[in-house]
Amino acid sequence: MDVVFVNHDAPIVVGPWTDPFTARFPPGTTVVGARFHPGRATGFLHLPASALLNQSAALRDIWTASAHARFARVADEATPPTRLAALEVALHICLEDAGPPDPEVNAAIHWIASHPNGRIEHLSRWLGISHRHLQRRFSTAVGYGPKMFQSVLRFQCLLHLAATRSEQHSLVHLAIDAGYADQAHMTREVGRYSGGPPSGLLRSAQSTLRMSDLFKTGAARLAYP
Repeated sequence: MDVVFVNHDAPIVVGPWTDPFTARFPPGTTVVGARFHPGRATGFLHLPASALLNQSAALRDIWTASAHARFARVADEATPPTRLAALEVALHICLEDAGPPDPEVNAAIHWIASHPNGRIEHLSRWLGISHRHLQRRFSTAVGYGPKMFQSVLRFQCLLHLAATRSEQHSLVHLAIDAGYADQAHMTREVGRYSGGPPSGLLRSAQSTLRMSDLFKTGAARLAYP
């Protein structure tokens, strides 16, 4: 989930997205924003992430007037660097009122990152809670269930691999290293999230989680923590 400022417009919150879409901006557009680690936006925004699934909303429609006012001033800054600095200050102030992340969901997120092919039933048993209870808490914190998160993370890992490897690799090898069952499985999920085939997407797209600790790069392949 993101808090985004486009030019000098009022800030918007972009929810967790699973449907493909293309954002188009005219030349000269300035975009400044902050991206939340999965599961962390709920405590900050005091709103279930599932309420914004595949949606965006004006920040003023989500927060109180006083909380929104801290961010509204960000758009008044003249340059992108000063806008970014003002956003950082506003975020730090609002962190004082942020609720803590769900500890079991946070543990589940890192379990999924380290078990790209793990069964969610095993995750439920590992946490000691029912599958339905895990589904509800995960949807509240992340926006959708753990199975969908596993699929989204695998897609992000694929983009990360394709963008960071210096040598050319076949789609088969990329599919295997990213955790897909086979190339056909990869093709279906890439189509689901991007609306196109892997051959076109992987030449230009980059992972939006490339700086996240949910995955790292190793010498030969992706290494999960």
